Amino acid sequence: MNQTLTFLQIFCVLVIFIFGLFYFGSGAYFNIIKLGNMFSGSELLGMLLLVLLALGLLYIFSSLPIQKRYFLVLLLPTAFIIRLFWIIYAPTEPTSDFLMLYNAAVSAASGDLSFADNTYFTKWVYQLGFVMYEAFAIAIFGNETFILKILNALYSTGMVWIVYECARHIFNEKAGRLAGATYTLYVPAIIMTSVLTNQVLATLLFYAGVLLLIKRFEKSRYSWIYIGLLFAFGHIIRPVGSLVLLASGFFLLVVYLLNHKKSGKLLVSLKFAGMIAVYFLTLTASSQALMISGVSDHPLENRDPKWKFVLGLNQETTGQYSKKDSLALRGLSLEERQAKEDEMIQERLSDKSALLPLFRDKFGIMWSNKDASILWSYQGGDKETKDLLYKSEKIMFTTFFFLGFISLILLSWSYLSKRDEVDFQRFHSLWFILFLIGYALIHLVIEIQTRYRFVSIPSIIILQSYSHYLLFKRWRKKKSLSP
Repeated sequence: MNQTLTFLQIFCVLVIFIFGLFYFGSGAYFNIIKLGNMFSGSELLGMLLLVLLALGLLYIFSSLPIQKRYFLVLLLPTAFIIRLFWIIYAPTEPTSDFLMLYNAAVSAASGDLSFADNTYFTKWVYQLGFVMYEAFAIAIFGNETFILKILNALYSTGMVWIVYECARHIFNEKAGRLAGATYTLYVPAIIMTSVLTNQVLATLLFYAGVLLLIKRFEKSRYSWIYIGLLFAFGHIIRPVGSLVLLASGFFLLVVYLLNHKKSGKLLVSLKFAGMIAVYFLTLTASSQALMISGVSDHPLENRDPKWKFVLGLNQETTGQYSKKDSLALRGLSLEERQAKEDEMIQERLSDKSALLPLFRDKFGIMWSNKDASILWSYQGGDKETKDLLYKSEKIMFTTFFFLGFISLILLSWSYLSKRDEVDFQRFHSLWFILFLIGYALIHLVIEIQTRYRFVSIPSIIILQSYSHYLLFKRWRKKKSLSP
């Protein structure tokens, strides 16, 4: 029995690492191509030197001989001040969907629920979760977008701590410091705080649950309750919870249930079942509360889920938004719209030979195109600053993929060559690899926008911190040994 479990675990871990290496390797490939298009040869050389300098400075900062508490006292206020500066510097106005959600929240805060009759909210009912959050904040603090942005800055600063804690738990203190400092400075993590998006809060809730999962799930008697609640509240704000829950299920299967050295497999299974129950009970209770209060006649769900697949399989727009598709479905009832969407999806799936090129191109766009957060946040700003933001983000994102690829090579080699000696906590890195694989795969078939990758960034930064730490550690060691 033990041999069977060991074989299954080795097989699953290898499959996860292979897919993870393909993700990071492909991401590095597409990003390097984009870098070549953005910079000349001499600029690329200068950029490489600048990246090495920045990585070195981050390593020196992470190596400061101070206790954890003092490091966080230095890091977290710095992260908040940077985000506060951006909010003041770039007075972003809500537009498009963000404006619709904000106006709905203002109406809800004043007791006017008529906005819920809008087709937007009857079709995509799940948006009401974020609307109610904004309405609650407006009712307490007043109708000022600045307050909502300050809350975003606080949530983003909280994410700095969570990224630090996750990397610290999986690898070590220095890797944690590197990850926290990197997320502090990552361009979209800063500038998205001035956008009234659901992504900032949802990301915090999801990763808070993940931190509890990897640190407390096995040891704590009741952590499964809090994890289920955090995943559910994150899903209410932004509907990615099902993927987070699925990654958690595979993670527990591989790390605990297939590990013959781990006892208490029944307890782990029961805790996970309880976590799922808490998750769905919370979603159901929230839906019922909105329906009973008269906000909506429908539960918090997407009543038009096929629309994302219609867009995602559109070869003309390479899986991005299509105005032509929107016009083709305009004016139809929900039933007629869904029937038409079925027809469009089947038509786009009929040419099997075109699917692989579509998936390749979509992956390249999703994971290497310019991050749209700059477009949403820095509206009408001067071109020089906007170009600087785009280039800075591209350099950082490419570096993350390159270091992430090295991290997975090192982790997989460590697992294969010294499986019995590998620190068990390093296995917890598998959750972040699983999430990235799932998130990348689902976006092969649904609509893509580069701002959608926001929730995946903490996972990428946590994983890349391992090779960042090891490479500079070995360089310093080699330097100290040289005559």
